[in-house]
Amino acid sequence: MSEPERTGNEGSAAELVLYRCPTRTDVLCPCGAVARRLRKLDLPHRVERVPYRRRERPEVVELTGQRRVPLLIDGDEVVHDSRRIIEYLEWRYGGGADSDSEAGSSPEPA
Repeated sequence: MSEPERTGNEGSAAELVLYRCPTRTDVLCPCGAVARRLRKLDLPHRVERVPYRRRERPEVVELTGQRRVPLLIDGDEVVHDSRRIIEYLEWRYGGGADSDSEAGSSPEPA
């Protein structure tokens, strides 16, 4: 495997690690949605790209018991499924992007 990618501010206490597919774009797959959210929240993280073939992902199986990505490691927390990862990031690290859009959708009573 090649050198892992590093993005965001370097040097955080608990390192976030995103296991994702090798697709180079962030718009075609659920892994990209997680990568975009990590960048939006400006969270330092390391990216580990795993092979397309699920049977060639022993590290993912070891962590979750399944072969699917995306997978986020945050210290002792292991979160899989893109929607759950995004919810976890919003809950843990704030950002409030989802809550701001919901708050703006209903007008304040006069």
